[in-house]
Amino acid sequence: MSRPPKKQKFTVRYEPMEGEFFDIKPPKNPPVPTIPEAEKRPSSGFGRFFAVAFIIFLAFTITGIYTNGRYFLSENKNIAFAGYDNLKEGAKSLADQDFNRAGLLFEGAEFTFKEMDRNMRFLTGQANHYLKADLYLDATQKLLESGMAVSRIGQELSGLLKDSRSIPAIFIQQNLHDDSSIRLTDLVRVQKERLDRVMAETLLIQNNLTTLNNDALPKDLNQALETARGYLGVFLATLKEVNDNFKTALTLLGDPMPHRYLVLLQNNHELRATGGFIGSYALIDVNDGAITKVEVKDVYQIDGQLAEVVAPPPGIDQVADRLYMRDANYSPDFPTAAKQIMWFLEHSNGPTVDTVIAIDQTVAEKLLTLTGEVTAPGFPFAIRAENFNDIFSYHIEAKLSKTGTPKQMLIDFIPVFKERLLSLENFSQLNDVALSLIEGRHIQVYSTDADIQSLASRLRLDGGMVAVQPDVDYLSIITTAIGGNKSDTFIKTNLTHHTEIGSMGEITDYLTIQKTHTWKPEDFVYWDKLISRYGTGELHEKTLRFIHGEGDNVDYMRVYVPKGSRLISLEGVDIEDMESYEDLGHTVFAFTFGPLPAGESQSVKLSYKLPFELDPTNPVKGFDTYRFITQKQAGAQNITLQKSLQTSDYLQVLETYPPTSKTAFTLYPQYETALDGNEIFLSAIAGN
Repeated sequence: MSRPPKKQKFTVRYEPMEGEFFDIKPPKNPPVPTIPEAEKRPSSGFGRFFAVAFIIFLAFTITGIYTNGRYFLSENKNIAFAGYDNLKEGAKSLADQDFNRAGLLFEGAEFTFKEMDRNMRFLTGQANHYLKADLYLDATQKLLESGMAVSRIGQELSGLLKDSRSIPAIFIQQNLHDDSSIRLTDLVRVQKERLDRVMAETLLIQNNLTTLNNDALPKDLNQALETARGYLGVFLATLKEVNDNFKTALTLLGDPMPHRYLVLLQNNHELRATGGFIGSYALIDVNDGAITKVEVKDVYQIDGQLAEVVAPPPGIDQVADRLYMRDANYSPDFPTAAKQIMWFLEHSNGPTVDTVIAIDQTVAEKLLTLTGEVTAPGFPFAIRAENFNDIFSYHIEAKLSKTGTPKQMLIDFIPVFKERLLSLENFSQLNDVALSLIEGRHIQVYSTDADIQSLASRLRLDGGMVAVQPDVDYLSIITTAIGGNKSDTFIKTNLTHHTEIGSMGEITDYLTIQKTHTWKPEDFVYWDKLISRYGTGELHEKTLRFIHGEGDNVDYMRVYVPKGSRLISLEGVDIEDMESYEDLGHTVFAFTFGPLPAGESQSVKLSYKLPFELDPTNPVKGFDTYRFITQKQAGAQNITLQKSLQTSDYLQVLETYPPTSKTAFTLYPQYETALDGNEIFLSAIAGN
């Protein structure tokens, strides 16, 4: 038996990819690279900045800036350390949100450094033979100026953060109590002025550290000073990012012109490409930070005013003979879909809007965990996160044929829910909830304002498709519900994506999509008891079960893969019923999945060859990297991804990211995760 090839020592280099990869969620337990001490950054923003102060005063107090100025050093060393102690404690108070104490500490630090500055000026005014060259005096002056600037920055930050705490209260005063005595936009402008002063002080420090002659310091502190310059650069970049967004924030708040929002209320229990069926929408006008108008409407009202006849796209043509706004969120790229929706709104006698926001039912359910139960007109009992979907699904679907406004219950609920949200005592609770909703693609934003759209992209809110990259494997599965009512609530999806790499670097993907309809009669018992409090009228139990989600699940499925991929095989769907075309820079395999009855599972299997190959014997690197990105459909839930990679006997997998299980009992690396965000998989492949 021949010995296995010796595994070369290797560390994967994760090269940055060009394009918008901002919304890729790092897989769990990423490898921790070894970082040289000089390149490490403090963990908090405050710590990062005040590390600069420490290095400045370390350099000043323990070095002989004056060749023999021992008297000066001994007299001022304690003052310098006292000043730094104030800075350190001030930073800690900032982190603890004790802004009053922080301001006093930073003020004390500035006082001590001013005292040092006076001492130095007195000393340098004498004909002191201890003083050496001008460069020492220059270095001393720049360090002291920087110290005082750090103190002033601390004071400004203390005031800025303290006043920022009042933003929710002012927002509530304006929007809940109609108090216009103080405007939110005025506070934002005050904060902008403070940030401008912080920026000016930071630039002063940067200039001092940049022009400081290193010859005035001992050699062992030059590296520390270089590190301080790096910290300062990061802090300055953060300030610039925040500063650049102030104008955008004012625009969002309706300054200098009122800003109109279109909020799409999507039901992700009936999936569509951007998150769910658009059952209702809200038009919201904001002026000078105040919400001046809120109109919530049933989408069928606006659709009835559309004069133009627009042919429906594939999938939608199975449930409608023409396209309306309710089905216009067809593209999985939210900016594309939002533009289409805006067109339908305007051509249905609706208004022009500035920014489109799409939210799904998960958003309401998550926010209800913060507000607690809500009671509104038309509700026989309180609405909670646990019963929100059941009640609204019943009320809307059961009343569909009996009223022109089947979404009236939702329309009545929103104003009351808004008041409860604005009355939250701790707005910071929203932060964690918001982050999880953004990561799960339950909130998406598109704006005609370029600055707002740029901000949405940086915040991972734009809902765009990941930018197409050469030689990168890609997968996104888009479901459009076309049957089974709200049965997507009960659908569990398992994705298996297996990749085989041949001896010449050719790549073949094997994809299995398995869907299981988990509805069972026991689920109906609780729901039936809940809904019976409304009275079910003449509705038969079979109808109620259908409303609850028992119906056969049918969807039009689009599988997005790298452009130019060639289909090899297809199982579970008749090849004649599959369409293949290009969209958004990808090849799409599209087909109808289902009908899938309750309690059963079905699978579709595809294999396809990618349009590019790897070069495992790359003469420069000695290996090549296989890259795979999967992008989660907005609003989709209950999805599991299994990713595996297999190479020919002539190749070997050196390393994978994230680390995958591979033991004596497994043939190839395998990785499994809940697909609750976008995922990336990398593997270094080399020849034996």
